[in-house]
Amino acid sequence: MINRNRALVVLAAVFGLGAAVPGWAQDATTDAQNKLLARRAAEADCYRKLAETVYGVRITSDTYVRDFVMESDEIRASLDTFVRGIRLGQPRYYDDGVCEVDAEVTVAKLVTTIKELHRTHYHGNKITTTDIENIKQTVKTDVFRVTGSGVPRPELPPDLPEGTLDVITPLPLGYMPRISVPPIWKAVGPQSRLIAERAAELDAMRKLLEHIKGVRLTSDTLVRDFITESDEISAQANGIVIGATVRKRYLHHDELIAEVTMEVPVEKVITKITELHRTHYHGNKVTRTDITNIKKTIKREMIQATGSGVPGRFLGNARSAGVETPAWFGKRIRATGQGTDAEIHTAQGKLRAARAAELDAMRKLAEQVYGLTISSNTTVRDFVTEHDEISTQVEAVLANAVGQEPVFEDEVATVTVSLPAAEVWSVIHQHTLIIKRRG
Repeated sequence: MINRNRALVVLAAVFGLGAAVPGWAQDATTDAQNKLLARRAAEADCYRKLAETVYGVRITSDTYVRDFVMESDEIRASLDTFVRGIRLGQPRYYDDGVCEVDAEVTVAKLVTTIKELHRTHYHGNKITTTDIENIKQTVKTDVFRVTGSGVPRPELPPDLPEGTLDVITPLPLGYMPRISVPPIWKAVGPQSRLIAERAAELDAMRKLLEHIKGVRLTSDTLVRDFITESDEISAQANGIVIGATVRKRYLHHDELIAEVTMEVPVEKVITKITELHRTHYHGNKVTRTDITNIKKTIKREMIQATGSGVPGRFLGNARSAGVETPAWFGKRIRATGQGTDAEIHTAQGKLRAARAAELDAMRKLAEQVYGLTISSNTTVRDFVTEHDEISTQVEAVLANAVGQEPVFEDEVATVTVSLPAAEVWSVIHQHTLIIKRRG
């Protein structure tokens, strides 16, 4: 009888164990999938930060790698290939589900790559090989280092280098992607999210116009120069991006920043510029053929730009939900510069005065950004000095500032540039989180 009871106990234990195994197996499978998703997101974030850092490198006093990339799709594709070819480090996993991945590339290697692209694809005359070589002297570091972070979510951030999907960790087999709202956004409600997304759309529209202005028309003329030729053209320049559509939305998982990618067809851009040329252009430097040749420079069908936005007046709710942000987080930082030229009454003189005003505005904008207070006794400048590895990322944010059309009055050009303070905070905040996790 005792043996029979023991047998029943053993049998019950076996069946009980068998019933429990599927639950354990399911938990293990979910954990593995979450790790894959987090690693995928971290890798994508790492490549995006690498691209932002590389594109934000200054070549001349008023030219960045971002401007150089706009020269042609060949340069853009080649530089994206360079970024994707940078080897990533091993992933690190934390108890809260976050994954981090590091990457680094030497400044010397970047300079070599840009010089080769300059030799093979550059058709302008503003950037020289000497300018590119001088990057080694102007950049404060010998190595660019970035850390990407991610949590288990299938959707990826915007502004990834072309082809990134081919080199990051694939989705788990059989996984059904769905767009999720991070908990931090659920805490502040849908109205806050919609306000942030709308702000991001407006910011994307501004950046979209800036991207278009950087497109080359002739060897020494950009769309920006064409627009500045005439007050009538400048007044109607915003019409170039009317009708742009939303390509992608993305909500940060660890802070109240929304990103929206907008796009406009290249064909529509060409049509609008051609119309402005026909109705308002009085010069002879830009021809309709030059405008049509934009198709050869930009071989893709769409021009895209990504903007960022925050919930604005709903930040009080965010803080009550446990999100600590500085007072300037939801603001837009603006700076106004002025410039003049001895021949400001001519078209070329206006261009030189406008560029001088833009440089003055950018200098003042940088002063404002570095003077922002992070805590009671720490500014952005202090933080960057203490952690010089993020200096290039802050510079990249500054390089992405959007400029308004120049205003000419009393032989002086005035230009206002601006950027969302949330972009500055994003760099500081993410680096702070990385320090805490490693701490």
